[in-house]
Amino acid sequence: MNCLTGETDRLINNDMLLCTAPNPSSFRARQTARSGTGALSTIFLIVNATLGAGLLNFPQAFDRAGGIATSVITQLVLLVFITATLVILANCSEITNTSSMQNMFAEFYGGKALILCALCVAIYSFGCCLTFIIIVGDQFDRVLATYYGYNYCHTWYLSRSIITAATCSIFILPLCFFKRLDVLSYASSVGCVTILYVVCLIVYKNFTKVESPIYPAKLWPDNNYEVLQIIPIICFAYQSHMTAIPLYACMKERSPGNFTVCAVLSMIICFAAYTVVGICGYATFGTGKVPSDILQGYTDKSIIITLAIIFIAVKNFTTYPIVLYCGRDALFSLFGMHGNVNVGLRVFVTLIWYVLSLLIAILVPDISPVINLLGVMSAAFIFIFPGLCLFRSTLLKDSELHLNKDRLLIIFAVFITALGAFVSGVVFVEALEDLNQPSANVPLVTGFRQLRENLCN
Repeated sequence: MNCLTGETDRLINNDMLLCTAPNPSSFRARQTARSGTGALSTIFLIVNATLGAGLLNFPQAFDRAGGIATSVITQLVLLVFITATLVILANCSEITNTSSMQNMFAEFYGGKALILCALCVAIYSFGCCLTFIIIVGDQFDRVLATYYGYNYCHTWYLSRSIITAATCSIFILPLCFFKRLDVLSYASSVGCVTILYVVCLIVYKNFTKVESPIYPAKLWPDNNYEVLQIIPIICFAYQSHMTAIPLYACMKERSPGNFTVCAVLSMIICFAAYTVVGICGYATFGTGKVPSDILQGYTDKSIIITLAIIFIAVKNFTTYPIVLYCGRDALFSLFGMHGNVNVGLRVFVTLIWYVLSLLIAILVPDISPVINLLGVMSAAFIFIFPGLCLFRSTLLKDSELHLNKDRLLIIFAVFITALGAFVSGVVFVEALEDLNQPSANVPLVTGFRQLRENLCN
């Protein structure tokens, strides 16, 4: 049987060839030395892109889900699909030979799909960048309020706007101009270490608490409906799929198998961190008493708490450039700039992106409702886009579905797409409910509205 050639040749890899001849493109690739990230650096980048401020919200998520056992089981079940979709994205990226989600989607579904996907990536990335800056400001607010007093708000050089602008410009902006993500692997390793410290602190505080909570942590919920409460938070917490394809493109030994190993190990690390923090934070404060930001619950004035607060800011310093990279690349794709972009344009777009996100984060008092609505897109990146790409790639290699394996892949693609639609609906309904609640009662995922009001107003 003849090998497929022509325009569709770049959509086919060795796995999909229906002949015995070697794929010449893969042979040439093996002959060319690649530069990029090793396995360890890739793991650091994935973990750094995944673990974030959602870690501080996980203890409350365990509380809202009604128990430790249900939270862990639900997280494990979803994690299987979350990891699978990461692998799907890497495989589809290999098939299409693309380095971004929007370009991969365009290869499967055409130019209009590129516009839709690129818009989603750009909007979601910008919302995430706003959130990172807000969190940075919140952490320094807490430190200054603790050691300087509440009058810091009225001292111009200690005000939130000045401190946030100065720290972000010093620590974030220089990391945002790089052309490739692999350069950020060293910064990502620092971000992973800071998160490890926060995890250890929460474990330590649980085992050294003086009094047991009045209402101890539960294993199982009183109402099975409560389990749905943790699903949106899991999606927020594990959303690294937008960065998966650029990270895969930067691997030195680029292959779906190598990326699968890195993705599985990264998700195991993230699962361990989220679970430990969720259990220990929930057990420390008890049912109904867990704050939305677990660090807000520790009222003692100690250097170990202060370091944890600062380390959360440092973590956001290292994650912002990764997300900006994806958003900037999506903007270039919208304007048809798929190849190499000159340095001047890249610097200009980066500066505009950074300045806009900084100004909005400083000047707009509360963007949490918008951020929560944008959270609907996280389920699309995790489930819907990978499901659609798996569906299309399977049909491209076996349009008649002669193989049982391909039939199963089609069923799985439909299932995860439907799962993504369901999760998006749950997140959207909860976001609308949050919009209709008074500010003091909104269970924030990001924004820390109450913290800012308590400190400075």
